[in-house]
Amino acid sequence: MAAMLFGGSGLAYNRYTSEKAYYIYPPGSVITGADPVLDLTGRIEVPKGDLSNTAVIVVIGQSLSVNEVPTPYVPVNTNIDQINIHDGKLYKAKDPLLGINVSGGTVTDQRGTWMMRMADKLISDGHYDRVILVPMAVGNTRVGQWADPSQAPYLFNIINTVGLRIRDAGLPCTAIMWGQGESDTAANTSQASYAASLQKVIAEFNRAIPGCPVLVAQEAYYYGNTNAGILAAQASVVNNSTVFAGENVELIGPSGRYDNTHLNEAGAEQRATLAVAALKAALNL
Repeated sequence: MAAMLFGGSGLAYNRYTSEKAYYIYPPGSVITGADPVLDLTGRIEVPKGDLSNTAVIVVIGQSLSVNEVPTPYVPVNTNIDQINIHDGKLYKAKDPLLGINVSGGTVTDQRGTWMMRMADKLISDGHYDRVILVPMAVGNTRVGQWADPSQAPYLFNIINTVGLRIRDAGLPCTAIMWGQGESDTAANTSQASYAASLQKVIAEFNRAIPGCPVLVAQEAYYYGNTNAGILAAQASVVNNSTVFAGENVELIGPSGRYDNTHLNEAGAEQRATLAVAALKAALNL
């Protein structure tokens, strides 16, 4: 499946005035510890450059998809970049990734991600020559917070902002990866409620970034507990046409989690491998 390029027509409709369209409400004012990494010290801005055989992957979710692995990951391949969704610029990607928070720490903590490992594998395995990550996850969030445009910290609105950032950068979108569910296990969210909220999130992505495949992970494991209803809700939105099965994070056991929830280095490696396999299946790589 080829990546889609978006022109002005695909995003002509905007839910907000142009000034507010790019504004990201500070999530840390509502969710403790959700302040994003924004310090550009030592960061290298890069041009759009040649986009042939380039994957642009949006990652949305909660704490497993922020900077939460205990140590930064140094990739083998150097052609991994990222969009900082807060300023719209392209930077050479390095952990901790810009624009998302550090789980369990402060914005100055040096932590890593499974996403950098996934990008490294996609290049080393010969699927792409370059990977551009678009991280937008926020730790400790429930699906309902992402689905409700009127609920602070207005996470729903970030979807529109990310669509505009990708459009303005002149980038394709290869895949959107949803990985979330732990907070809804803790909240005992019902299957019906979770599925309805997730469908709203997917619909907004379809509007903001039309034509980009969405992969939905199986993810609900929270301190030794899981929720069959949430897993069923995640599976229910898969149609194998526009929405595909993502990685099964439930396969990562306690040995891959430093606190029986969040990923350690081994767990991040396992998730990256699972994510690559899911992308290969969804995108016919």
